[in-house]
Amino acid sequence: MQRINYKNRNITTSIIVMILLLSAFSLLVNMQALAQYKRGTLAPDFTMEALDGEIYQLSQFNNKQAHLLLCFVKSDDSNSIGKFQDLLNFLEDYQPRESYKIITVVEPGQDTEMTGDQFLTLQEKTEIPVIILLDNENKVIDNYQIERFPTFLLLRADLNIHRAYDRFNTREEKSFYQYLSFIFTSQKSSGGNSGSSGCDDDDGVCPPPPGY
Repeated sequence: MQRINYKNRNITTSIIVMILLLSAFSLLVNMQALAQYKRGTLAPDFTMEALDGEIYQLSQFNNKQAHLLLCFVKSDDSNSIGKFQDLLNFLEDYQPRESYKIITVVEPGQDTEMTGDQFLTLQEKTEIPVIILLDNENKVIDNYQIERFPTFLLLRADLNIHRAYDRFNTREEKSFYQYLSFIFTSQKSSGGNSGSSGCDDDDGVCPPPPGY
């Protein structure tokens, strides 16, 4: 009888150890996913077909633009689409356009064809350098652990995540546009070299532009 109990205890102990190991592995994976949003981490690479039929890979933009905005929007969320449209309207005033690019990953919902037409129309109406990608299987969205729409990730030229805006309440939205206004205004006034402004942009302590 004691032998049976001893054997049962061994089995129970083994099960507990396995559960603990799986929990630790799951925690590690989740921590790695969350680390994607920490400043200075490299944005995960991906390859997708855009609405224009071209195949784009995120890594192909490495050191090609001074600024890269990676946007995640949801097609059946009017607030998400509206905020994205606001971003395009905001960028209409900023040059040179070749200094930045907008890569937009869209969760298409049930009607993929209608979503494609909707965003194709939006793309044709703007001169902003925007690439529209439909994430039909949510692979990129899941990989980036996107939970809120819209989510805007500001990437450096080397594709490291500089800032993440994933709540977009009134306060965060103001901060987002204040920061964009500064970096583009600084770039324009310094001939594309924002570092010549003499402020510590990396730590986000540059003075805001007039009006903020």
